[in-house]
This record gives sequence, structure tokens and C-alpha cells, in this order.
Amino acid sequence: MDAEADPPARSRTERHKCFACYKQFKKKEHLVEHMKISYHTPHQPKCGVCQKHCKSYESLRNHLTGPLSRASCSRTFSAQGCDLCLKLYDSPSSLVKHREICPLSAPASLGTKILPFAGSVDEKHTTNDAKAIAFNCVMVGGGTDGSLDLCARVCLVDEDEDIIFHTYVQPQSTVTDYRYEITGLTEEHLRNSKSHKEVQDKILEILYNGESARRLMSESGKARLLVGHDLKHGLDCLRINYPGHLLR
Repeated sequence: MDAEADPPARSRTERHKCFACYKQFKKKEHLVEHMKISYHTPHQPKCGVCQKHCKSYESLRNHLTGPLSRASCSRTFSAQGCDLCLKLYDSPSSLVKHREICPLSAPASLGTKILPFAGSVDEKHTTNDAKAIAFNCVMVGGGTDGSLDLCARVCLVDEDEDIIFHTYVQPQSTVTDYRYEITGLTEEHLRNSKSHKEVQDKILEILYNGESARRLMSESGKARLLVGHDLKHGLDCLRINYPGHLLR
């Protein structure tokens, strides 16, 4: 009996490509699943050279000018692109005219306004009598496309809007998108940041307010109310559990 002929080499190496972000998949069903959850839309930032869709302007900037930028796109953008809005123009004269009226301004230098907080501000909480604490955390991006939220900065204020705890947090996986336009964060801010465990312990110390963990469910205890936007997401990223009746 003749041996069955080997399939053509092309069929063994064929890959299925997303025509929006250009990711490639070995199996068609993986591409279909990607298309279901990626939500590519015409509103996403898009490379003016290769038309690739990016998750954010930071991702697009990395694609055009980052250390792993695509060579052909980088060359074209350096000659015809606006460094602020990332749009391409047909001629140098058009680019010069656009730069005079570009609606975006260069990001302000953070300088020493933020870097002195590279350790933390937390000396006030031992004498603070606040019954409620407002909480906010800033997310940078992880994962191959920068869409995974990683907590990188935490701030707690009291009822008088005084900062009682502020620190940068060391992300638990590699940062692929600092989302600078939104967060104002760079690699330098996180260089000497606190570990997740240190931040968890300090936040819980402030919130418990001397109350024992087993009495947290009591409404007459000393534990503080925690106030903020999308608290569950922020607490999940920090892996902190806090009773629902104390969240606002």
C-alpha cells in the first residue's frame, strides 16, 4: 500500500492573520475567538503607513518610534509624521503647516513634581481621624497588546482631601504600555516603587484603623469606609479583599 503523500509545506505553515491588528494564529478558530473579543473599530488609533490598528495612542507611538518599531513605518513617520498627534502628511510643507496649528501640545515635563513621591507619603495616617477614605489607583498596561491592567500608582486621601498615603507600585508583570498620555508615568517613576505586598499591608492598615479582621463585618467597628470609582477593579488588581458594606 502506497504511503500517504505528505501535505504541501504551505498548508503545514499556513497562519491566519487578523487584518486589523495583524496578529497571526495557527488555527482559524483562534482567529475567530480573537475577533470576538478584540472589538476592533474604526475609532482605534491606526498607523498611517501600514494601517495596523493599535489599542491606544501609546501603542501606536511604540509601533512608530519605539525600540521595536516597524522599520518601514518608522522611516516614513520620521519624514512625514507629526510627533504629537501621530498623523501623516503628504509633503514636508503640509507637515510644517500642520505643526503650526496642531491642537495637541507637547506633554509637560513632570520633573521633580512627582518623583519626590517615589517612596511614599504615609506619615499622617496614624493620627488621622477620618471615617472615610477616598481611593484611586492608576493602571499601566501589560500583556502583548498592553490591554492588561496593572496597578502602578495608589493614592488615598481623607475627608479634607489631605493625602494620607501615596506611592508607586511595582507591577507584577512586565509593563508593555505605560499609557503616558493618560497616566503621566514612565519607567523612571516605577524604578524604586513599593512591592504589591507592602502596598496591600499599608492600605489595609489604614482601612482597618486598628480593628481586628474578624470584626470587619460589624457595622459598629472602627474600620473606615472606602470611597472611589470602580473600586472592585482597583482592589482586584491589588488583590485586596474588603467588605462590601464598607465600599461606596
